[in-house]
Amino acid sequence: MPILTPEQIGYLSKLMDARFDREIEEIRAVRERVRDEREEAVPADWLDVALAETTLATDDAVINQDLADVRDIISARERRAAGTYGICTDCGDSIAYERLLAYPTAKRCIHCQRLYEQSKAVREILRAS
Repeated sequence: MPILTPEQIGYLSKLMDARFDREIEEIRAVRERVRDEREEAVPADWLDVALAETTLATDDAVINQDLADVRDIISARERRAAGTYGICTDCGDSIAYERLLAYPTAKRCIHCQRLYEQSKAVREILRAS
């Protein structure tokens, strides 16, 4: 079971910190833009209202994804502090460094992530039927 070196953890931490800063900045920018648009918007007709609602829904989706990313980074930081960063939360094996380079907040090894996504897809199909 390969263990991450302190240098690898340091590099991955820098990646997460930069991503955290970008996500927080994007959340602030979207929030300010939405606030400004709401203050300026006086819809002239139903088309303006529809466009405004579509924009707000898109902004909500962006903010929700950014918040999910921030939560993932916070969780990864907590795992790092606990000494479990880079260890799969499902099977306990190490997560490949290459996977963490692509997705520094990964909490599962690639095998367990595939199993998780497959079971999630099955649950969604069963819920829909």
